[in-house]
Amino acid sequence: MGRKTTVRCNPSTAFRLLFVSVLTALSAEVCAQKTAAGIMSKLDRNGDASISREEWRKKRIFDKVDLDGDGAISFYELQLRLGEKVPDPESGIELPDPVSISAIRRGRHDNVQDLKDRGLIETGLYPVWDKDVTCRGIDHWYAMDYSRLRPKQAYHGGVDIPAPFGTPIHAVMDGEVIAVYEGKRSPRGIEVVMRHTPEESGLPLHLYSRYTHFQRMPEVEVGQRLKMGDIIGPTGNTGVLSCELKHEICRKSRRPVLHFDILYTSNENYYDNGTMVIPYEAHWMDPNALFRKSMPVDSQSMATLPKQEKAVPISYLLENGELYPPDTRMIWPYSCHR
Repeated sequence: MGRKTTVRCNPSTAFRLLFVSVLTALSAEVCAQKTAAGIMSKLDRNGDASISREEWRKKRIFDKVDLDGDGAISFYELQLRLGEKVPDPESGIELPDPVSISAIRRGRHDNVQDLKDRGLIETGLYPVWDKDVTCRGIDHWYAMDYSRLRPKQAYHGGVDIPAPFGTPIHAVMDGEVIAVYEGKRSPRGIEVVMRHTPEESGLPLHLYSRYTHFQRMPEVEVGQRLKMGDIIGPTGNTGVLSCELKHEICRKSRRPVLHFDILYTSNENYYDNGTMVIPYEAHWMDPNALFRKSMPVDSQSMATLPKQEKAVPISYLLENGELYPPDTRMIWPYSCHR
């Protein structure tokens, strides 16, 4: 006959056990909602195994998820959207090449070597301005090793430019807003992505400028065209912290900062997976290389430049609205002053 064991808990122990069980249940629910099956279960209210436009919450991206354009999102389309499946060759649906997805998405199981092959390596470039001009500088440089701050090997995909809360962030070139993300579960926080044609940048490439960590959701909308210098939104510190990613106790918050990065490609197509824009045949660009205003811009070429060419003169917008130089097609994302 087996022995019956009685576990006696004091109130504090009982509370901790209850807290852990609730936290575990909530974590399981959150993880389930990130899967195609979880989303389908939550949003398919009429049980027809698809999600209508009325049932879909993020109306502005419905058409991008509804890949076959039949007015409903299927389980298969959700799986494609979340990267759980690749398209059937006979479906007519195309995704970016696997290296672009791996290099730009940077997921847990993506190959870090793809980042480096697509340009996320240190170049040694740095910005300079005229002596009588004061501009906001970089404190975290391009391709800085972030591995100590992440659960896996990682490199900084852009530059960080600190500024006080609420400081206006400007569009660096003429272009179209193609994505606005809330980023509640992303280290990038609130994010805006703009697309720039070769005619707008003066470079024979399709460029994507990405701005993150806004203080609040910007008022710009997907499909809106902005002119160089237009205000996108206010500087903030939104986004999941490094300590949260590593499941550690967070002892301080992120400083208010703009994380600014540039992607480029010769292909005009891009894919929006709901949380990130992935251009076809995408490459990373050191944002400083953009301001060289000439080809090449690839990181390998930038890394081999002579030391005297590592300093890049930056075009900018003064607080009084004056451009320098007057005919520039690109500016620093913060205004400067004399």
